[in-house]
Amino acid sequence: MKLLAIVGTNAPFSYNRFLANFIAKRYSDQADIEVKEIDQLKPFCRTDEPDAVTKQWIEDVKNADGVIFTTPEYDHAIPSSLKSAMEWLGAHAGSNAMKMKPAAVVGTSYGAQGAGRAQEDAREILLSPDMSANVLPGNEVLIGRAANNFDKETGDLTNETYIKQLDSMMANFIKFVEQANK
Repeated sequence: MKLLAIVGTNAPFSYNRFLANFIAKRYSDQADIEVKEIDQLKPFCRTDEPDAVTKQWIEDVKNADGVIFTTPEYDHAIPSSLKSAMEWLGAHAGSNAMKMKPAAVVGTSYGAQGAGRAQEDAREILLSPDMSANVLPGNEVLIGRAANNFDKETGDLTNETYIKQLDSMMANFIKFVEQANK
């Protein structure tokens, strides 16, 4: 099973990058998980054709069995770079990269709410008619106070409560992807 863990920001430093890498490492015995960055994608414009980097992004998503989006929360929503990356997958004419693609959303933020609003924002976008993704219901993982819950040297998630929540979500997502791809 091939999964992508998307780093939902173009920021050079991100706890969501730590989270995506932690997911790839921790669940490597259950799936082939590749961490994908969005920092090199050109901004979405409906009238533009995708460049080579963007075409590869679309193809990588199309070829994945499932996609996990990790998102920070900026002003109670996903970052504009993640919105733009998602638009290439849905609003771009003919992409259909996310159509019925199993998807999950997780996130971490500096605040106490763990990117909850941004995660809801991402789920709404994934469920939109242009995307029509097959989004894992429930299974929220809201990792608040990111700076206190990740080892800054290894990038590993250290809070056992959050690790158990992530373990549960990933077990459910892997089953969800298996069922969707039968």
